[in-house]
Amino acid sequence: MLKEKDEIINIVSNNEVKEYNEILKKSSYIKEGNISITCEKKLLKPINAKITEKGNNIEKCRNIFVGLKYGNKDINETTIIEDDDYFYIKNDLINDNYIGFENNNLKETAKRIGIANTDFIPNKIKEVDCFELLSLRKEEIKYILKKYIPICRKYVRNKHYIKEDNVKLENENVTKYGVQVTEKQFNNLLMGVLSELKDDDKTLNIISRKVAIIDETNKYCEINNIKYTIGEWINYLEHRTVDEDIFLSINIYKNENDVVKVELVLNNDRTISIQNDKKNKLIIKQYDIKNNEPDLKSLAGIIKTVLNTIYEITYEKQIDNNKTNRASLNIKCNLGIEQLNINYNYVEKIKNNVEGIIRKDDILYLDLNKISNETFKNIVEKALSLSGSWAW
Repeated sequence: MLKEKDEIINIVSNNEVKEYNEILKKSSYIKEGNISITCEKKLLKPINAKITEKGNNIEKCRNIFVGLKYGNKDINETTIIEDDDYFYIKNDLINDNYIGFENNNLKETAKRIGIANTDFIPNKIKEVDCFELLSLRKEEIKYILKKYIPICRKYVRNKHYIKEDNVKLENENVTKYGVQVTEKQFNNLLMGVLSELKDDDKTLNIISRKVAIIDETNKYCEINNIKYTIGEWINYLEHRTVDEDIFLSINIYKNENDVVKVELVLNNDRTISIQNDKKNKLIIKQYDIKNNEPDLKSLAGIIKTVLNTIYEITYEKQIDNNKTNRASLNIKCNLGIEQLNINYNYVEKIKNNVEGIIRKDDILYLDLNKISNETFKNIVEKALSLSGSWAW
């Protein structure tokens, strides 16, 4: 996939996206979007949120207005202002004035709320540039291929690969490339790759740079921390019991040099397919899940339980004349007794001047970093009680 042109990755990471992002970084903009959550059997009323965002990236400020509706009932509106690395939030049901907090040390703020495990909370909220996150430079791709393909070839031989021509994929004939890897092969391959990676500062720097895009305070931005964790993984892999059963199957479907679909079968537990439909649309499907018992005892268990409910994700993106960005995201979930649909779509327009952006000097606010713990606790309890009352 790294060697060939990949239409799947091209949807979210291409030159058009890069050019648009570069213009956006130096511009003001208006974004209008909508989030809807609906149930197929209508066991719960529809939830709708209308979102309007106005921002100026030169002055590093933005306003977000969220109107929430449950069924036919308007709940209320929330205003979020980001300015000078502070967030200010106003919801008339909770407080008359804005509540402000510094976009820093968010783990400490979470502890004040009463969240015990803050490992998954960043110290700072960052805008994630998807192009920067997903793209690799040509020289980086060349280096990674040269470094790690020989290791993969050592444990996965030619006899493990298959090729089929003229495979029917929807309305076109494509070539299918497949490989099956046993648990023992996969275990050895991982140890080989990780052993090489542990001393490969060039690739570790790439990993560190990508982690920093999401959270620059994350411990995995430090090379020594990554090396230590890799050592723990290697030690675990060396001592685990493995067998010769098929652990992973990968099928790649190509139309000439374009990768149009990737299919993964994971440990005979589930199948995940990723494909595009030639219209800037990405479709991810998950099916044949064998072990989907709910686990609500840990954060990892909760995350896995939620992910197990998702059976289809559709993402579509279109950029017009480097000035307008249209995107939509649809997530379909199977809750057993109910089918849940989550839809998010927005239109973002770059403008030379956006008027009426509220700045911090225009408002009155309570600073969470300076108020007493008792006042802080009262605000949180009021917010939680209100969110519970309208949900039912």
